[in-house]
Amino acid sequence: MAARLVKRCTCLLREAAHLAPAPAPAASPVGWLRITRAAHKTLTSSATSPSSHFRGSLTELVEKEPMFTPYPEPQEVDRLIEKATRPEQLLELLGRDHHLYPNHAALILIHLSRLLSKKPEDKTSLIQDARFQQLLHLVNSQLSLIWHGTLVKLLRSLYKLALPEGSKELQSVEQEVRWRLRRLKYKHLAFLAEFCTASMQEQHSQDLLAELLVHLERRWTEIEDGRMVVAIMTKAGHLSESLMNRLEDKCLELVEQFGPDELRKVLVTLAAQSRRSVPLLRAVSYHLVQKPFPLTKHVLLDLAYAYGKLSFQQTQVSQRLATDLLPLVPSLTPSEVARCVKSFAFLKWLNLPLFEALAQHVLNRAQDIALPQLCNVLLAFACLNFRPQQEDQFFSLVHERLGPKLAGLKPALQVDLVWALCVLQHVQEAELRAILHPDFHAQLLGGKSQKDQITFQKLLHINATAQLERPEYTGPLLPASALSLRSPALDTKVTPLQKELQGTLKGLLGSTDQGSFEVATQYGWVLDAEVLLDADSQFLPLRSFVAPHLIQPAGDKPLPPGAKRLAFLRWEFPSFTSRSKDLLGRFVLARRHMLAAGFLVVDVPYYEWLELKSEWQKGAYLKDKMRKAVAEELAK
Repeated sequence: MAARLVKRCTCLLREAAHLAPAPAPAASPVGWLRITRAAHKTLTSSATSPSSHFRGSLTELVEKEPMFTPYPEPQEVDRLIEKATRPEQLLELLGRDHHLYPNHAALILIHLSRLLSKKPEDKTSLIQDARFQQLLHLVNSQLSLIWHGTLVKLLRSLYKLALPEGSKELQSVEQEVRWRLRRLKYKHLAFLAEFCTASMQEQHSQDLLAELLVHLERRWTEIEDGRMVVAIMTKAGHLSESLMNRLEDKCLELVEQFGPDELRKVLVTLAAQSRRSVPLLRAVSYHLVQKPFPLTKHVLLDLAYAYGKLSFQQTQVSQRLATDLLPLVPSLTPSEVARCVKSFAFLKWLNLPLFEALAQHVLNRAQDIALPQLCNVLLAFACLNFRPQQEDQFFSLVHERLGPKLAGLKPALQVDLVWALCVLQHVQEAELRAILHPDFHAQLLGGKSQKDQITFQKLLHINATAQLERPEYTGPLLPASALSLRSPALDTKVTPLQKELQGTLKGLLGSTDQGSFEVATQYGWVLDAEVLLDADSQFLPLRSFVAPHLIQPAGDKPLPPGAKRLAFLRWEFPSFTSRSKDLLGRFVLARRHMLAAGFLVVDVPYYEWLELKSEWQKGAYLKDKMRKAVAEELAK
């Protein structure tokens, strides 16, 4: 192909030299300009269109082809297109004595789609108009002469016009774009990615979309603008894993140029794709903390959502989000309140002033808040074990709104809500009866998915609350067959703290009969270890004595007088709210249940265990913990 192109250029230049008259005065500069333009246009057409291999002399080409510069001066038709306010005014341009360049026909179509976006009801009648079909035919016959920028805008406009599936004109424009992808500037590729990827998927233009993604990835180093990389990431990043990796690298390079809106879009895009890109998240967090630009309410809520969805905890960012949102609480809608508390619950970030303000705002707008929004607030409060200062008023509102509508909710949501009330110690007997009724819980016992397992485990927690914390409750309870149906799923991955704790305890016990590990209880909780001490704080053989907390009790001997059961509960880093030593609501409930079941609880938090370096220190630490638990019990 290169050889043919060089040969064609040589022929054209030779012919141009022959056409030039020998006497210089007869050849004006204008004549040379016309010949040069014609030669330039012929070379350009042959390079861009596979069907433009013209034959004949250069004189014939000059006479046949219209002469115009690559960028002609604005004409009357350009002004008419820009000023048109109705589709009819644009279609009338076809019937007048206007000389329309190929670009003009494309511009008319682009402006038509812009006008019809305001009046979509006129779209069907316009597509059936004969003049519109004539316009499509005119554009289709001159596609190779349309400028690059106009061509990509034309493709977007045709997608907006929703031409019939299989439209010849739309397919021709798509094919022309495919041919030009190599020669389009990267800003044109970004334009296609931003505005046309969704339409390409809907129109089944998979070939064009695939080639566009390939070119976006191969030429990613040409990106020089922060807005461009954000637009591509938002619209096309989810379509290609390799492209998204390149865009993340480019974001790291350009993140200093981003404003708050670009930072928001990047984080929301990462959250939507569940991409926890730690280097990029750290870079964005740094600029959010260091730059003093103001953040609007919507930006703050989107940032909180993104950080919560990605479970990326950055103390300074979380503190800034909470601080900036606090004065905006009175302006939040009920849906924004629910979204805000849910995002901070995912972040495990409990900012007391913010949550108190949100709870008061819920009470002030009780008539406007819908039940789903109130449910989200309740679940978030339970996750963080937060009870507002106006506790009685808040839970009165919850019971008032929830009572008559609880039975109409999805079964899994009913379990979640009653479980949340159990965590916050505000569950009512009627709610316990509704969940523990045989007709209700029978539909929850046959599921095998992970979500069903979690719901069943919460059902066990609710049953334990009724059994251990509500002595006045008379039933019903879960039957023994349901308790033994399946035990709570144990974590298959053993953590370093769990492994070290078990090893140290085994060294203290000496005999495997004097302790149990990974004890699954009928209350839905798994104890890390269980030991039995006599009145002199000596270990007893555990399996010989009755154990009513087990799903399937083994021993039959009653406990000797003064004997005490100890439950070891390890608390890992995820068990606490962010940057605090306060347990999350789930683990507070576990601890309460074990105490109510008659255990002495030995807490082993990660931050204390990490300070122990030697095996001797770890053994002494556990002995000291057991002595303190026994001493506190005796002091009561």
